[in-house]
Amino acid sequence: MRARRLDRLDAAIIGPDSGGGFSTVTAQNGVEGEVRGWYSAYFDAFVHLATGERDDLESLLDFYGVPMTVVSDGGYRVLATREAVLDFAHDAIDPLLRAGYAGTELLRLDIRPLDSSAAFLEGLFSRRNRDGKEIDHAGAAYLAVKTGVGWRVASFVLRTTGPPERAPSEGVR
Repeated sequence: MRARRLDRLDAAIIGPDSGGGFSTVTAQNGVEGEVRGWYSAYFDAFVHLATGERDDLESLLDFYGVPMTVVSDGGYRVLATREAVLDFAHDAIDPLLRAGYAGTELLRLDIRPLDSSAAFLEGLFSRRNRDGKEIDHAGAAYLAVKTGVGWRVASFVLRTTGPPERAPSEGVR
């Protein structure tokens, strides 16, 4: 909700368009809706791959850009090829499969449109095993860009967090 309030504030500062409306608000809300739908599909695909319900790892190329940058405690990497992006996806999913991953609780998802072809997303997640125990608690930030074939992650930042936070989600479940 906070991102929507900021959008309205930005539009009020910019001012109305020649038609008497606030085109900036409409455009940014449209981008937010597009990105939310795309992220929901990504979230579902990732979860189904990590639970073993699907095994078509290449389907993540519908969500990840090539090239893509990744930042984590392990450093900064540029994934310049499809193979490097798929290796990254495999390295993220394989430990979850081995841990008996059952799903992810999305604790928070903030989407901030930057313009009509870019958005910043930030999420907080609690991953659980089949016994309901938390196996991973992390946050991620994404720079998503709209390409000729749809929205893609251009940059991915993974951060580990402390004890689980309980914050309302504004989006995907």
